Amino acid sequence: MQYRAISADGHVNEPPTLWTDRLPDKFKERGPHIIETRKTKGHAWIMEGQKRPSPMGFSSMYFRSSKRFDRASLVDSFKQIKDRGVRYEDVFPGSYDPAARVKEIIEDETDAEVIFNGVGTVWNGIKLCPDKDLSLACFKVYNDWIAEFQAYAPERFVCNATLPTTGLEDCLAELHRVADLGLRTAQLESYPSGSFFEPAPEDDRFWAAAVEMGMPINVHTQFFFPAGDLGSRISAEGVADTHKRAQNLGLDVEAGSFPVILAKMITSGVFERFPELKFVGSEVHTGWVPYYLERFDESVRRNRADYGLPLLPSEYFRRNVSVVYIVDEMGAANRYDIGVGNIMWGPDFPHSSSSWPVDYQLGLEILERAGATPSEIERIMWRNAADTYKLPYDEPDSVTVAA
Repeated sequence: MQYRAISADGHVNEPPTLWTDRLPDKFKERGPHIIETRKTKGHAWIMEGQKRPSPMGFSSMYFRSSKRFDRASLVDSFKQIKDRGVRYEDVFPGSYDPAARVKEIIEDETDAEVIFNGVGTVWNGIKLCPDKDLSLACFKVYNDWIAEFQAYAPERFVCNATLPTTGLEDCLAELHRVADLGLRTAQLESYPSGSFFEPAPEDDRFWAAAVEMGMPINVHTQFFFPAGDLGSRISAEGVADTHKRAQNLGLDVEAGSFPVILAKMITSGVFERFPELKFVGSEVHTGWVPYYLERFDESVRRNRADYGLPLLPSEYFRRNVSVVYIVDEMGAANRYDIGVGNIMWGPDFPHSSSSWPVDYQLGLEILERAGATPSEIERIMWRNAADTYKLPYDEPDSVTVAA
């Protein structure tokens, strides 16, 4: 097969009855389920231990773009639902139906897609659930379902397992289990030990297993999103409100941001001990990377005795790490300072950051405007993703040398 575009960042919206249908009987009434109240408007997720429900977000709604900044279509769609909130009938059917998803990505001129969970909907409740057995059961139910989703069209879907935050043994066991289910990559919602703050020495067992299995490990943007119990007001005080709620739960949201995670993965020596580990920051964008690496390297050169590793941070980044962007003019312009081989494109479909069904056209336009060569476009738009996730492909008739 030859590709035109592989999205390295797509999402599902978990089916509304996923956990009520599939959890063991002892957990069914306690697990995630959909509610609708006057206050939430529309559908919202809630489960045991969660005080604040997670409404279906604006990002999940269905609308069709005709260009990059198609505010008219977005506003018109929003007007249709603002008084009743977002409901499952407002989301793309391909969010939970793989047959519909194939049609949707083909219309978006995308050949294959790396798919993540619904992010800000149900997952804070699962991760913060005080009953670890219930939490682990929820992760397993999702992974069983997403493996079935992938199996519908494995040539088009590379679906991430979502790994549990209930401790290293659970995380490691689930990594092996999902590999047996046929999943080819996994996303972390915490460090493997279950910590949201620091990698632990015992995590090395997980990294070693991932390398042995050839399993790329993803972090999608960050460990926590402002939804549910971590939800914020949409106001000038919203961010502060989110941080206050996180502090009340004993969480440091900033510690779970990808730049901080990346720094800790480098300085703790994970990439030195596991040089073949593939670590992907999805939807983290790229324009920030050159300055981040410049300052990181400069700090190390000034304080090398305290650093204690043989390679510079930028060298570990270029060997071990990939980053995925939606729209990033700055990153495209500075692709050589990031590394053309370290960049992947992913339009975040079906979230509102996507410009479906013109995502491919916009992605191509940005790279062409930045002066990218055909080989660079090929690498960023599909080949890096195909190589990372082991999607087979035929070489083009006229082979170009990748930058």
